Amino acid sequence: MKVVSDGPIYHLYFAARWWQAGDLGMVASPFGESAATYFPANGDAWFAWLMTTWGGDRLAKVGQAPFLLLASLAAYGCARELGVGRTASLVATSLFATGGPLVLFSFEPNVDTIFTAGYLAAAYFFLRHGLGRDGWPALWLGGLAAGEALGTKSVGNLFVPPLVLAGCVAAHRNSGRLRPTLAGGAIVLVGVAATSAFWYARNAILTGNPLYPLTVKVGGATLLSGWYGPDAMKESIYYLPVGEWRALGDILAGVLDARTAPLWAAAVLGFWAIGRARRPGDGWAWAFAAGAVLNVALYWLFIPYRTQQRFMLQGIGLAVVPLARLLDRGRWLTILATVALALHVATPQTWPFGPTDADVPWDLDPRVPNSIPSIIGLGAALAGVAGLGQLVLAGGAASLVAWAWSRWSDGRRGVPTWAMATAAALMLAGLGVWKTAPFAGDPRLLSFPMFPDFYRGWAELDARSGPAGSRVAYAGTNIPYYLMGSGLRNDVRYVNVEGPPGWLMHDFHRRAVAEGRGAWPNSRPGWDRERPDYAAWLANLRAAGIQLLVVTRVNPGEGAHNVADAENFPVERGWADAHPEVFDPLYGVREADPWFRLYRVRPGADPG
Repeated sequence: MKVVSDGPIYHLYFAARWWQAGDLGMVASPFGESAATYFPANGDAWFAWLMTTWGGDRLAKVGQAPFLLLASLAAYGCARELGVGRTASLVATSLFATGGPLVLFSFEPNVDTIFTAGYLAAAYFFLRHGLGRDGWPALWLGGLAAGEALGTKSVGNLFVPPLVLAGCVAAHRNSGRLRPTLAGGAIVLVGVAATSAFWYARNAILTGNPLYPLTVKVGGATLLSGWYGPDAMKESIYYLPVGEWRALGDILAGVLDARTAPLWAAAVLGFWAIGRARRPGDGWAWAFAAGAVLNVALYWLFIPYRTQQRFMLQGIGLAVVPLARLLDRGRWLTILATVALALHVATPQTWPFGPTDADVPWDLDPRVPNSIPSIIGLGAALAGVAGLGQLVLAGGAASLVAWAWSRWSDGRRGVPTWAMATAAALMLAGLGVWKTAPFAGDPRLLSFPMFPDFYRGWAELDARSGPAGSRVAYAGTNIPYYLMGSGLRNDVRYVNVEGPPGWLMHDFHRRAVAEGRGAWPNSRPGWDRERPDYAAWLANLRAAGIQLLVVTRVNPGEGAHNVADAENFPVERGWADAHPEVFDPLYGVREADPWFRLYRVRPGADPG
């Protein structure tokens, strides 16, 4: 199943498993992103904390939303620290915060916005220290924030080290002497380790490679051994060759909105410095512009999955500083940018040329979409009374927030300011109730997305799981999260088809290495499923106390080795159908469901 978010593949699934178990144990994910078991997972831990405090996943599903605010405040704060006016800083930050991919992923249970927020917060604290406005606590906070980013996404290993180096440079600029510089650098590094080292130390202890499962080579020599290197990643559907520069242009147009891209380009190129004397903070503004370019370059040159534009969003956040400086050059520039912002938010990115990619003059690569809808869906909202009412309510709340913030910033913090803030909060709460009211009659509508291929199977599983839930084994699906049912009451896990029940992919990899087969040709290895054994699988099911079995069709793109029959089901379906004395079919066989099978696992020993 192809989904927009990685959330149901592993982010939410891992978080729910940790919440149920009360620990950060490693969870297998063989049919989705099998490497996710070894990814740094600060974001998933945050989702688990939200599940713990709420008693469910309602907050976790939008758990990135606060980090959109944090990322925006950090970018805004950087611009203000360098003397840019409030209006210019606010408009520049708004152009960043309303970027299509950033908004999309901020309200999905991914972790890209969490990463971006940590990165930009670190930049803010390092800037404060470099300007001499804060002492060593700013370096400590910057290190913690940088570590939060490094411990959230594995690509942080590429983007965060230059940021940490910038923090050390800030320490040197502040003191100019060797010992304080070394002490400042140590503070930064300790902060980074405090919020990220756990995940990398765990991998090192288990596999000898902190970056596992990535193989790291230098000059042909293998420094760290894993499953695959960049060459294997070229087999992925997310790969683009580095020489496809037209695709990069299209991707940047989609991230920035081609109608606002000239403003961003002028800012990064330093148009804000033309025709005036050098001002304090110019050097820092150039540094932020260089950081933006560096992040985009690192993304394009070193990450084979170049279709994933979310990997460079922190670079756009850095570009807020030079953009704000550009807009601060004249009132007319701020007005122009505000008009561009309004168009960006209210209209599709292809407007006014037409509704499709073919209509726009900047469609450079047909593989990259340009027909990105507007953020607020103004046309759809105005088409109905309910949509218009919700739009008015949201706009009123936003206006009250801006008004209250303006009064607070001016020192007017009395009853009227608090009243405005309270009214805005109540309006937003009312909007949330209004939006979710259609789902209140059937809680399953809040638990399961309307995927026609799977919805009936999910509903059958939910109905047969019992009020206290069941222990469920799965095979085939890459979104096991939805098998946990409404209220996340099911204990869902993959059960090995060979080997001991507790083995994970690194254990099977270790066996393959010992047999001289330690490399896999792509990023979806199958060492854990290449020797399927019914007796071993059944023993593992018994050991795990499995009560229900779900088997779905496999996506061959996630590993052709998982396909066992002409209908693209894995081997577990054939075993279950061949052993009715153990597996009682509850759904899918009689209904001839082409996607989903549900079985009850009969208690007792296997008579066969």
